[in-house]
Amino acid sequence: MIHREILGDGSIRLAKDGCSFVFRRLRPGAVLVTIAGRDTGGLGDAPLDELHAELVRYPPVDLYVDARSATFAAESVSDAWTRFFSANRERLQRVRILVATPFVELVVNVAKLFSRTGELIRVESDARSFEDAVARAAPAPARAPSQPGLTRATEPEIAAGPAAPAGAAAASPTAIRREVQADGAVRISNERCAYVFRRIRPGAVLIAITGHDGGEFGEVPLDEIRREIARSGPLALFVDLRAVTVAAPSVSDAWTAFFAASRETLSRVRLLVGSKLLELVVVLSKEASRTGELIQIDDDPERFEAALAREAASGRPAPRGPSRP
Repeated sequence: MIHREILGDGSIRLAKDGCSFVFRRLRPGAVLVTIAGRDTGGLGDAPLDELHAELVRYPPVDLYVDARSATFAAESVSDAWTRFFSANRERLQRVRILVATPFVELVVNVAKLFSRTGELIRVESDARSFEDAVARAAPAPARAPSQPGLTRATEPEIAAGPAAPAGAAAASPTAIRREVQADGAVRISNERCAYVFRRIRPGAVLIAITGHDGGEFGEVPLDEIRREIARSGPLALFVDLRAVTVAAPSVSDAWTAFFAASRETLSRVRLLVGSKLLELVVVLSKEASRTGELIQIDDDPERFEAALAREAASGRPAPRGPSRP
């Protein structure tokens, strides 16, 4: 079984049979992948699936691969990376791969050659040069993103309602849980915040967010929405923000980037806010996403609930008329 976990700094770790991959977003459009151990192919396509999701979110991507601690790669692994580079050359801006052994260097150079990607891929053994390039790709610490990120910086958070408990902003990240509830809703949560995703009908989803979102979830909630879009096509999205107490700037940034990138796959977005400050944050996100009239902001719960009821009704089969003799 492949072990997948979200680490405290928001990075994603895949591990199996003595091999691990850690994926960290340096900024939207730049990713660091750290590989350790013997990759005999037991992880299958899982590492490339993680990368592909990032290419879809923020193309073109600068990819940094730290393979210093990789000791072996099976032929099937090299072949899979070759196909990945060849198929995604338009979504990759540049690729830098750091190696430490002649064997791994040979494997990487073979993948580079047969991918026919020209000068897209740079293979190097100078750790200092590689680390400097990674540092340049990351934003200034005060604006470091939450997921995945090279490091987690302390960033100011926006109180959207009642004050968060003392010390909440500085609390250490907690484990993120994903559970499917009895009614089919999906709940993603940690000790401070929860997202509940409920399908109203095929092609329409309600998200209820509660608590203190310090950015620890990163792209996890947005990936749930992307999966629903993949299932149902263009999505009507309803988001209930009344119970949000705190939202970090990185959360607003991630949603803004999501709206901007998903304007063709969202049919409409309706957001219910519970405070004037949160409304201001949402308005700024709407304007920054440049999505025109796609997003509607509500501060009236009754109006929001009525729109939700209409949406649910629109997916019900029309009643049958009386049968004819």
